Amino acid sequence: MTSSINKLSFVHIPKTAGLSLQAELENYFGKEKTIRIGNQEEREKFLSMKPEKLKSYDYISGHISVKELSQKGVHYPIISVLREPVKRLVSLQHYLTNSNLDQHRGVDFNNIDMLLEYMLSRGEFNMQCWHLCGTPSFKLATESIKTNNIFVIPLEYYQDLLDTLSDLLGISLKNRHINVTKYTNLIQSDDIKHELLDPLIGEDKKLYSYVKENYKNLKREFIQSLAR
Repeated sequence: MTSSINKLSFVHIPKTAGLSLQAELENYFGKEKTIRIGNQEEREKFLSMKPEKLKSYDYISGHISVKELSQKGVHYPIISVLREPVKRLVSLQHYLTNSNLDQHRGVDFNNIDMLLEYMLSRGEFNMQCWHLCGTPSFKLATESIKTNNIFVIPLEYYQDLLDTLSDLLGISLKNRHINVTKYTNLIQSDDIKHELLDPLIGEDKKLYSYVKENYKNLKREFIQSLAR
């Protein structure tokens, strides 16, 4: 497989092992040709950036949606990683419990009710769907995947993602295991049963199942799209 990627967008959904991939791809494209959108300040800068400036970067990554990229006129090949929604919720809980940010203080995130109410208050519904289409909708997320030929990878297939990109780029990408969640003294995913789960992650569950079932086809469509 010869290199077919000169520019790339990585839609990084939080708590899906994205920092490891970000570090490897930044090394490949170079810091001067990379822009990463992480915190709110960086998001505001991205949203105010003129398309011509944004497209001067070869590699765009971060906590942004496919819709936001499209609105900026950016139509690079897109990759994104999904995580089983309840396990992602547990990883998010670990992050918030150990966060030193002011907005996270004073909330007992070890309490599942408090965590879910916090997500509800922030409008964080089905965020994996949102990143892929700009709305918390499974139907629109799958339409966006097909229309944009997005290479969406379940976290369990992360090594295959690295192998595939290594072949396409002509380099060897490594899994650095950056910021890996440890689940010590946290609720386990099987223990989470709550009436708010379906409104908050129900569409994400459908999306995750769809991507796992169609992974080989989605990968093939992505690779074929690079030659068009």
